[in-house]
Amino acid sequence: MTRDNNRVAPSTGSEALVQGLKILVADDHHLVREGLKLALRQFDQGVTIVEADTLDNAIAAYRAGDDFDLVLLDLNMPGTSGLMSLDGFERHCPDARVVVISASYDMQTVQTAVRRGVLGFIPKLSGKGTLLSALRFVLAGGIYVPPEMFLNEAGDVQANNTVDTTPSANTLQAIGLTARQVDVLRQLLEGKSNKLICRDLNLAMGTVKGHVAAILHSLGVNTRAEAIAAADRQGWRQLLRSTARQA
Repeated sequence: MTRDNNRVAPSTGSEALVQGLKILVADDHHLVREGLKLALRQFDQGVTIVEADTLDNAIAAYRAGDDFDLVLLDLNMPGTSGLMSLDGFERHCPDARVVVISASYDMQTVQTAVRRGVLGFIPKLSGKGTLLSALRFVLAGGIYVPPEMFLNEAGDVQANNTVDTTPSANTLQAIGLTARQVDVLRQLLEGKSNKLICRDLNLAMGTVKGHVAAILHSLGVNTRAEAIAAADRQGWRQLLRSTARQA
């Protein structure tokens, strides 16, 4: 179990949106912990990171300093399988704000974890942008699950999902987008210029530019192309397209 509270220089982009978080990273793989630490330092200039490589060490670390903002917990810690890590950790640390980090996941596991109170379920294969967006969502009060959990084999949103509520609009609003900005993002994903967005949504050019700037800031990117790439990584393009068809 090690402690890391290095400071980093301010980000030149908009990823460093919060400061001073204290996060427990519990995973038995050193390289995974290093990758998470690298991403977290870009997310928060003043992050304090405590590492644990076993479930027992994670429990001890949390109980030694229970002012953690989040716990990133691997489901498959040594000597455990399935949801045993989560069960063991929550038994000893019931007040912890847990986000699961897992190499494998399925609908049943995700649903069960969410019902037990986790604030997020992030696949280890997720890119840095997805991880940071997921953490923003959680810190804003949402419950993050992989967007593909809402899609059936045909690529349509499943009507009977029970993991979360309307994943598209609610997720985007939770990271700081208004309903109108979600509309603008939908237009951006269709490749439309500001002029076409003005026409389609009946908005003034200045208003559209303001919405685009807000979208870039909320997604932690600097350009429209980066916003589109971030939305694609999150699976929001299909979700927004589906909700547009249903409206």
